[in-house]
Amino acid sequence: MTNKLIVSYAFPPSSTTTGNAMAKKILKNKKNVDIIYASLNNLDYDENFAQVLEKYLTKKYVIDLDFDTGWENIKTFSEKGMAELDKAPEYESMYSMCHFIHSHFLALEYKLKHPNTIWSAEFSDPLIYSFEGKLNSGPIDDKKYINRINEEIPDNFKKIGEDDTLNYICEYLTFIFADEIIFTNENQRKVMLEVFPNQEITTFIKNKSKIIEHNTLDEEYYHINESNYEIDDSYINFGYFGVIFGKRTLEDFVNAFDNLNEEYKDKYKLHVFTSTITLFEQYLSKEVMENTKLNFNLNYLEFLNVCKKFDVLLVNDTKTSEVYSVNPFLPSKLSDYEGSGTDVWAICEENSIMDQKEIKYKSRLNDIESSINTLNTIFEDKLNVKIENNDFDKEKYFKKRISELSQKINELVDVCHSEFRKDEMYEAQINELNQIIQNLEAENSQIKNSNSWKMTENLRKIGKKFK
Repeated sequence: MTNKLIVSYAFPPSSTTTGNAMAKKILKNKKNVDIIYASLNNLDYDENFAQVLEKYLTKKYVIDLDFDTGWENIKTFSEKGMAELDKAPEYESMYSMCHFIHSHFLALEYKLKHPNTIWSAEFSDPLIYSFEGKLNSGPIDDKKYINRINEEIPDNFKKIGEDDTLNYICEYLTFIFADEIIFTNENQRKVMLEVFPNQEITTFIKNKSKIIEHNTLDEEYYHINESNYEIDDSYINFGYFGVIFGKRTLEDFVNAFDNLNEEYKDKYKLHVFTSTITLFEQYLSKEVMENTKLNFNLNYLEFLNVCKKFDVLLVNDTKTSEVYSVNPFLPSKLSDYEGSGTDVWAICEENSIMDQKEIKYKSRLNDIESSINTLNTIFEDKLNVKIENNDFDKEKYFKKRISELSQKINELVDVCHSEFRKDEMYEAQINELNQIIQNLEAENSQIKNSNSWKMTENLRKIGKKFK
């Protein structure tokens, strides 16, 4: 047994961004550790990546548990985790990483029982508020837990209450009890501390915090799983990995590709790897879609290798200016891109952490001219040409783009209505069958209660004997 424990609710072989990030830390540190994690049976598995980690894992505590973000699942992970850890000698140090918050809650329980264990706790993103500025969670509705934890909170700190949200409780308790707080960037630390207006606690947290960015793996890991994914080198090949949602979309990239000089519109391919292929089919413009190959997600080691095959990798910031004082998010895949040696095109919100990095191609979030100019520069560099700027009518283009998206929305609405009508038809048929069954049961009951049925009972018994 080692003297260091890793607490990571998600961890390979279950395939999650969080679990992979924790795995990268272990591979980068090249030191043996013990680890406790949940099996997360209902998620996809990546056995190849898990196998690479084996040489650094001295002891594994695997808690049999499905993935769920609810409070009961968190409590179960903590309780079952402590039942396992109670059988082991005390650890000198412990490292937990969040998101997912289960890790910090189990680490807290261990710290309360073993106060001499040095607890380092990492936050990969702010927890309390979403990209839209809305609360990410509600209260936990667990008075017993709240009362128990309040007895542990020192008198100079505020107690938690029944109205406090789950994610707030996770942040607050970790800030109080962890010996070291890890943030991935300075903006994140600033935003997370702004939630607590009390200068005394913010100073307390800041004094025991440090900044450690996401790890980039060594070159060898980019060649463990050599991919047979085919790329036509006669095109400029762009790669995008991930999903799109409200505040992080591909719109800036789509706008740029749509307005590329006509002479070069057939000289690129966009390769998308995602769990939401249908969404991309609806979202990409017709012209971009014709140049796009949509793929399902790759396992982590193949992803690393495929990154090396492209001419340019795409990454974009989440829009946060309407919610946060500064952008606290740094896309974790950027660290993987950096290790691939492939050029990166980053669309950045002004003064974000990604905007402050040295990246070969950068453009400004929600600035179509900036994106077009950057794409032209990429083509000029890759093809060794000089591209003349198109006559660009922004208003005309946006009207066309909105019209195209509106048409797709209408088509989707029609499909939904059609499916609803099918559901109504099936429901009517089911109701009709249920009625028939009820009628048959009623008739059967009447027959069994009739005098004729009772009078023939002995004859039926005789008949059964001859069968």
